[in-house]
Amino acid sequence: MHLLHYVFRYLLAFASLLPVPSLAEITTLAIPDQGWGITFDAPALRPVREADSNDHYMYSANANNFAVTLHVDTPSCNGGESHEEVLNCFWPKAGKDPLINQATVAKNCNSRYCKISYDFENTFQDAAIKQKHVYYLFANRLRWANVHVAVSNPKPADLQLLDKFEQTFSYQ
Repeated sequence: MHLLHYVFRYLLAFASLLPVPSLAEITTLAIPDQGWGITFDAPALRPVREADSNDHYMYSANANNFAVTLHVDTPSCNGGESHEEVLNCFWPKAGKDPLINQATVAKNCNSRYCKISYDFENTFQDAAIKQKHVYYLFANRLRWANVHVAVSNPKPADLQLLDKFEQTFSYQ
């Protein structure tokens, strides 16, 4: 019985190191006092932080190694209602991070948003760390929005979650 107890503890400890699969679900976030919100398909999220003031709303949540952050602000640069203006304000500052693998940066705009994606690479205690980051930047109802999705040490299933997020992401 004593040996069985140790085997069980070992198996339980090993199982806790395995990633927990996350099933995707439709999530809708209403932007306070703005009359609109965003919708997307993602793993069941655990809210981490939410802040609201007259000109700024921020929401942050995660599920295992998957994270979503939303910022809605009054425009922070001169500009108007185009997604490209949000991109042109955001990226010159954000793109200077030295841990961004510049060879992985991809930018494109469509009628719904401008998208920026890149890999963030570093090491910690001699272990390689990789994060996949995707930003959806858009202007809506005199506000600029920044939806940031990131996955740490992504596996193929995590990249599929990012694809599903993009396919289902909308604002109304």
